[in-house]
Parts: sequence; structure tokens; C-alpha cells
Amino acid sequence: MVKNKKLLLISLRDPFLDSDRVMPPIGVMSLQSYMLSLGFDSKIENDFDLYNIDKYHEYTHFAISCMTPQKKQAYSILNIIKLRFNDKSVIIGGPHTQYYLEDCVKEPFDYIIVGDGEYSLRAVIEGKASQRILNIPITSAEMNKLPVPYREPEFLKQYNFNIQGINASTILTAKGCPMSCAFCEDAGTKVRLYNPENIDIQIKDVLNAGFKGIMFFDDIFAISKKRIKDLVYVIGRYNISFRCFGHAKSMTDEMAKLLSDSGCIEVGFGAESGSQRILSAINKRTTVEENIKFIEICNKYGIRVKAFIIIGLPGEDFTTIEETKKFLDILLSNKFTNKFGKEVTNDFDITVYFPYKGTKIRSAMDKNSGEYDIYFSQNPDDLQGFYKGRGGSTEISVRTSLLDSGLIQKTQKELLTEYKRKVINH
Repeated sequence: MVKNKKLLLISLRDPFLDSDRVMPPIGVMSLQSYMLSLGFDSKIENDFDLYNIDKYHEYTHFAISCMTPQKKQAYSILNIIKLRFNDKSVIIGGPHTQYYLEDCVKEPFDYIIVGDGEYSLRAVIEGKASQRILNIPITSAEMNKLPVPYREPEFLKQYNFNIQGINASTILTAKGCPMSCAFCEDAGTKVRLYNPENIDIQIKDVLNAGFKGIMFFDDIFAISKKRIKDLVYVIGRYNISFRCFGHAKSMTDEMAKLLSDSGCIEVGFGAESGSQRILSAINKRTTVEENIKFIEICNKYGIRVKAFIIIGLPGEDFTTIEETKKFLDILLSNKFTNKFGKEVTNDFDITVYFPYKGTKIRSAMDKNSGEYDIYFSQNPDDLQGFYKGRGGSTEISVRTSLLDSGLIQKTQKELLTEYKRKVINH
């Protein structure tokens, strides 16, 4: 144990969501497990009390994991700690620091961690950090030597997620994404895989915590046949139901059967739009026909599909909206029997595009290059930056040449209202 050092890992709330007790914070859980393995005195706080700051007086270090929509909350916690205590170190990490580093530097954080947090945070706690901004990457080999995420049952049971009525928790089998979608800040990031032995331990931990289902949360779970064979060999040992993400380019009958036989009951995928013009503009590298084929293949093996749609992408107009409606009609027209013998339809969700920094689209917008038919309707940096909020609400910061922000917002609400009526759940 590092003498006289005590760490509080802060997992921020998501007050804009209907419930922020759905997905457990895997990044923070991974840090907690690593800190404990080193003998550090560390605790996760997932409900930081701004109004009773003295309860945290014993901690010497506060590490805040922050996504961009949580930035104001992170800055508030920072400022109140600095106001009340003059001898505490406050660290920020998480996705927000990756592309909003300039914003973070302006705030009085003692340390800013970019990318992987384990080694950087260790350096801070041990007093070995040589600079304010730390970025110490972890290789795939090193990643598999780290302890699996902290999954104490009492902690996990604070989060309520279900897959077709089955209580479930989350696992990451990989980090990074090889795709190059222009709207995504994770596009083209280095892929690092957890090995089957690591995943086996994680599955056991989830089951031992009392869950019957698993959400494999990585973007590239069902993207490689070889990888799927390795994964289902492990998953198939357990009587579990699971959900994962897939990609239209890689889904085949063989892959769908492998998934179904090992317990997969639902696959989510980024359809994004029913318009080929938009899919091409955002470099999705799929066609509308491939997206439809993806749905048909999954349904054939009793796997429900949840398609994710984004309204307000570059070039959105009345024609592309109508094309998306046709796609939703196809998605929801097929009633099939799921693996529990229930007649269901597929499902979907619709959000409005928010141009985060780090995306190719945002970069072009900031340069006023005119490469994409999309424009700011208000300063996105003045908004929280969430894709989806309470009751399906979204923040609107964009327009196209033919759709203003009001029409984009109106379209999203109308599509949700009209098409959610057609969804048949379990």
C-alpha cells in the first residue's frame, strides 16, 4: 500500500438520462481492480455528494472518469474540491480528455489522463508522474495481464439492465474499432483483443454476481468469423443469453448460427440511415441492401435485431427521411419466433447526430471546408453533448441545407412515436 495515499474513483451520474443505473462503468471498474491489485486504498464513488464534501476529507486523490456530456459535472466536482481542500490532487480521465484536451487544460486539474488510465493513474498515486498530461498506452498483451474489472455483487446490483426480460450485466471483449465512419470519434482506433481466458473469468464473475445474461458491449464483437469461433467456444460453456453488436458487412449464415447456438438472442447494429446517399457520405462502407440482408439472416436463426438510426447526418433531407421510413417498415414488418418461443418484431432507436470533436465530420465543420452538407445551428460546445436523453429527447446543434434543426428534431420525435407502436417485445 502507498503510505498515506487514499484514492476515490468517481463515476459521474448521467442526470439527462431516464436512468443512469443501467450500464455499470467498466472503465472505472477496471481501474478499481488494478488499484486494489497494487495494494492501493481505493474506492468507487458513483453518487458523489457535492453538498457534503467534508465526507471525503480522508481521500488524498480524486480521479474523475468523464464522458463529454458529463463535463460540467466533472468541473463542478473539481471546483468544490479545490475550494474546500488545498491539499488534494484531482485527476480527470475518460473519453472526454481524448478530444477535448484543450478544454480540460484550462481547468485546474492536477493531472489529465488521456487514453488508458491504469499505468498513468498508478504513476500519479506513486508520485512518479513527471508531467501534468499523461498518456501511457497499454498493449494487447499487457491488457490481458491486468486483473479483470471489479465486479463485487453488491456494486453490480445497483445497475439494472435486461435483455428481453433477462437480468444482465456488461463485458468488453475488445477495445478499438477498425471502421472509418466519418461521424464516429472512435473510427480507426487500434483494436486490442481480450483473450478467451480473460473473457472466461469475466463471464464467471458476472454469473457469480447473480446475472443470467450478458451484454457484450464492444463495437466489433461480431465482425470476424475466426474471432466469433474463439468467443462462442468460451461462451457456449455457460447457459447464458447474450446480446452483442454486429456489422452488416460481416454477418453470414454461419456466423449467425454460431451466435444463436451459443446463446445470442439479440444483435444491435448501426444501420444509421435508410438512404444510400447518406451511408456513402459518412463512409459507412455498407449498403442499404446489406443492412436488410443482415436483418434477414439474424431473424432466420431466432436472433432479434435492434437497429440504431441517426437523424441529421450530412445531406439529410425529405427524401432521405422517406428512405429511412421505408427501411424501418422493412425492419419491423417481420414477426418471428424468438428463442423463448415468443412472437416478436425487431426493434430500433433513433437519435439526432451530435458532431463530437475527433470525428471527421466535426473536423471538416470546424474548418468550414464544405466537405459535408451539415452546419452548426448553435454552438455545440455550449450544450451537454448527449445523443439521447429523458423520454428519447436529444440535443439539436446541427442543420443541413434542406432541413433546419427544428425539422430534424420534429422528424426524430415523429419517427419514434410512429414506429415504436409497431414494436412487439417479449
